[in-house]
Amino acid sequence: MRTKDSTEIGRRTARVFFAIWPDSNAQRQLGGLVKRLQLEALCGGRKTKAENIHLTLVFVGEVEIDKLEILCRVAKEIRDSGARAFDLVVEKICYWKHKGIVYGEIGRIPQELMSLVTALQDGLSHAGFSLEQRAYRPHITLMRDASCQTLPELTEPIAWRACEWVLVKSEQTSDGSVYVPVDRWSLDS
Repeated sequence: MRTKDSTEIGRRTARVFFAIWPDSNAQRQLGGLVKRLQLEALCGGRKTKAENIHLTLVFVGEVEIDKLEILCRVAKEIRDSGARAFDLVVEKICYWKHKGIVYGEIGRIPQELMSLVTALQDGLSHAGFSLEQRAYRPHITLMRDASCQTLPELTEPIAWRACEWVLVKSEQTSDGSVYVPVDRWSLDS
C-alpha cells in the first residue's frame, strides 16, 4: 500500500486565517518601520514583508479544501448581520521576548473589532472548526525570531479604517509565505 506524500496532502488542505489588511498608506508606513528596525540594527530577525503585514482576526489552521466554502458561508452570515467598519491605530512598537516577535500594538481596541472576532469565533465553532482557546490580543507582527536590545518610538501613530476582512490561504514558497485571498467581505460604514 502506497502512502501519500506531503505534496499530495498539501493540495487537499490549506492553512487559512481571517484577517484585516491595512490600506496602502498604513502598509507603506508599517513596511518602512520594519526596514527601520533592521537598518538601525535595533532588532535582528526575519522581517515581515510589507505585502504580508496584517491584523489576524481568527487563525483557523489546516482545513480541507472542500471546507473553505463553509468558512465563506460563516463570514457571509456575519457580514449580513451588520458587522461595522472601525479605525485601527498602531500606537507603540513592542517585543515579546519569549516568542521573539516584534509587533505593532493597537492602542484603543475598538468594540467593533472585538465583536467581529467574537462573531467569527462563535460562527466557526458552531460550524465544527476547532480554534485556539487563548484570549484574543490584536497586534501587527513586524518581525519574527527577533532579538532586540531597544525599540524605537513611533514618531506618530499609524492609522487606517478597517472596511473589510479577508479569508486568506497561506502558501509556503522558497521565498517564504505568500498570502492568497480566498474571499473578502465588507464592513458597514
